[in-house]
Amino acid sequence: MPIPWNADDPADQQRILHNSRFVLRDAASSAFRRDTPSVALAQEWHRGIFEGCNLPVPYYAGEIRDSDDSFPELIDYEVEVGVHAGVPAHQVPQNLSQFEAQTRAAVAVLDAQLAPGRPPNDPGILGSVFVLAASVHGEWVRIHPFANGNGRTARVWANWSLVRYGLPAVVRLRPRPAGDAYAQAAHISMTGDHAPMVGVLNSMVRNALSAP
Repeated sequence: MPIPWNADDPADQQRILHNSRFVLRDAASSAFRRDTPSVALAQEWHRGIFEGCNLPVPYYAGEIRDSDDSFPELIDYEVEVGVHAGVPAHQVPQNLSQFEAQTRAAVAVLDAQLAPGRPPNDPGILGSVFVLAASVHGEWVRIHPFANGNGRTARVWANWSLVRYGLPAVVRLRPRPAGDAYAQAAHISMTGDHAPMVGVLNSMVRNALSAP
């Protein structure tokens, strides 16, 4: 049986908060540059969040479930979130390949429609940005490629998508966004339905833009 990683070490809370600020800054820089989305990019975010932390197995930071014989503790490492199971470990690499291809296709379309640094002023394109942000967040949650810390990485993906198209990074990494709406939408995303998260992100951005 793999060594479980179900929670952060309480002694690491401040370090994780500190690391998360730097990861968000780096993700924003990547978004501004319009870097090509990749699984490797998310692996670096995950390593950054947990840099210097006490982990059950050091390579749990940044390596995916059933990714490589070099990381035996992640082979057949299965995860559950409430009543929903993540993608079976042996299917994670294939699901991540599909995630990467679909995300690259989506940003190629939006990149062609929006100049760098220009927020969308067309309601249809704005809606497409929210769909992208909700989809990359939700698919990462659904796949659950890491042993732990998937929600935080998914929230980096959401912010990366928003910033890429001129919108503010509104999704807090840790603790997760307050209120029931986000938690319920993330729970539903485990089923592959990301529509509720579209509405949540839309509300978050609109509230941020209307704040004094």
